[in-house]
Amino acid sequence: MRTVTAIMALVALSACASAPAYRDEGFATYDALRDAQQACAAKGMTLKLRDQGDSRRLDHWACQKD
Repeated sequence: MRTVTAIMALVALSACASAPAYRDEGFATYDALRDAQQACAAKGMTLKLRDQGDSRRLDHWACQKD
């Protein structure tokens, strides 16, 4: 019985450790916007808020040509 409990605990812990790390959970924080702007700049574009976009959501921002 102890073995089964130990295995279940290890499986649960490994699931937590392997879960994807969603940085800032989709919120447009300073760090997330900075990283997105740098990625856009590397492509020769600028990060801009989409029309009717919510500035607090990272997915409402897009790389656009100047």
